Amino acid sequence: MKTGSQSHELVVLSSIMEIEQQQQTTVACSSASPGPEPAGLPLSPERADGSLSGGGALSLQSSFTEPRGALRRLLADLGRGARRSLFLKFDPESLHSTPASLTLLVLADLLLNLAASFLLVGREGYFSYSAVPGFLFHLPLFLFFGLLAGKALSRPSLVTDIPAALISLSIPIELTHGVLERLSRLGRLEWLEEHLAAPHYYRFFWWWVAASLISLLRIGANRPWRRRILLPPMFLLLVLPPIWFYPRGDLWVSGSAESESGELRITDEVLSAQGKLLASQLAAMLPGRKGVADLYFVGFAGDASQDVFLKELNAAGKLFAERFGASGRSILLVNNPQTAITIPFATADNLERTLVRMGEVMDREDVLFLYVTSHGSRDHELGVENSPLELKPLTPEQLRRMLAKARIPYKVVVISACFSGGFVEPLKDPSTLIITASDATHESFGCGFGEDYTWFGQAFIGNALRRTFSFTDAFEKAREEIRKWEEEQGQTPSNPQIWGGKDVWPALLELEKELKR
Repeated sequence: MKTGSQSHELVVLSSIMEIEQQQQTTVACSSASPGPEPAGLPLSPERADGSLSGGGALSLQSSFTEPRGALRRLLADLGRGARRSLFLKFDPESLHSTPASLTLLVLADLLLNLAASFLLVGREGYFSYSAVPGFLFHLPLFLFFGLLAGKALSRPSLVTDIPAALISLSIPIELTHGVLERLSRLGRLEWLEEHLAAPHYYRFFWWWVAASLISLLRIGANRPWRRRILLPPMFLLLVLPPIWFYPRGDLWVSGSAESESGELRITDEVLSAQGKLLASQLAAMLPGRKGVADLYFVGFAGDASQDVFLKELNAAGKLFAERFGASGRSILLVNNPQTAITIPFATADNLERTLVRMGEVMDREDVLFLYVTSHGSRDHELGVENSPLELKPLTPEQLRRMLAKARIPYKVVVISACFSGGFVEPLKDPSTLIITASDATHESFGCGFGEDYTWFGQAFIGNALRRTFSFTDAFEKAREEIRKWEEEQGQTPSNPQIWGGKDVWPALLELEKELKR
């Protein structure tokens, strides 16, 4: 039987032997490693497959190579997107996007737009924070479509694969548009500008749609055709309408896009005033006089970003009240921070309410003069902007329905805006005279910061109508004056338009006689 001291010596000896054995194992592992361990990092034991576990050297090396791998993946995705945008074939199995790679594509889309718009606008522009939510509008839409497509094709990865495919093929299309937009600013390539309208979410919208549909058909190439055929209808029903109706803005915008009078502040005072202004003014509207041709005036200044529309409408309202006898029979609708508590907002609903009320108080021999001034677009929509309010543009079809609902006997409709000639055909009516500042395919001029009138407003309201009671004579004088201004400044002719229905002429002659008395 051993004593206590002997037992203690055996325990110590055993511990020393274990330590020596561990040191030998460590040395063996060190000599077998491919290179020296970074200073300060512990060695990690090898797994059965030869990889290192834990936080060892291989884990650190992977962390250094991962960003380069992500960049290569992004460039590969962009390359495949370029092929799809050109309708070239691609391997459907190569379409495999992780959430991380999809995120990189979204960031690349954002940064490339920012860079392109910066190069187009220059340093005088600014970053539009309000454009960011609209810029990312497509992402949840694409993810939802990818989820449904994945269920239809029994391929769950499509929830990220399809958004990545749609975004990656949009990037080269958007960049192509940016390059052409830059080229259109060169003297000999100005004609390109007419083909670069971008009213929808993606520029060159139908190119993007066609490339997307072909890509969707190829994605499901190894699936039964009865399942593959579901993708295009799903895309056309779920994705296309929202992308059509909600355009996205650039992230870097011109400083001139800011409102000349600042942004509207929605205060209690503004809300209270706007709740009463229109109703009280409509209630006070004077009725038409029996047997007398009276003129009623409605003015609509749609865009709050520039004060020229407010100034022009104020001048028109004053002219018609004093010279054409419309005092007590006039309504102005204006979008501008300066008039937020004094004049009703220029919205489609307010315009409709006003026109309906005019139709109620006018007699059968009376004439309505509707004057609309704003920015116009190539697809013939009039700007109705009063940020931060979200207002819809005014279209020819909307205005036609409003006028039909109001049942106004005779009317003169004047549209002072770019591309306003697009309103002529939809508004044609036997009892209507239509005058526009341009034809359907050209811009009008003069809507700049600090201006009191647009060119058409100056020539028609500021000059011609102060010397005659004939709207047609005033138009002819204004058109000739505008033509001279355009020639002097080397501008493309705006080609103001006029059209009158057969029933409106006798009413206008009677009104002219009444005004001359």
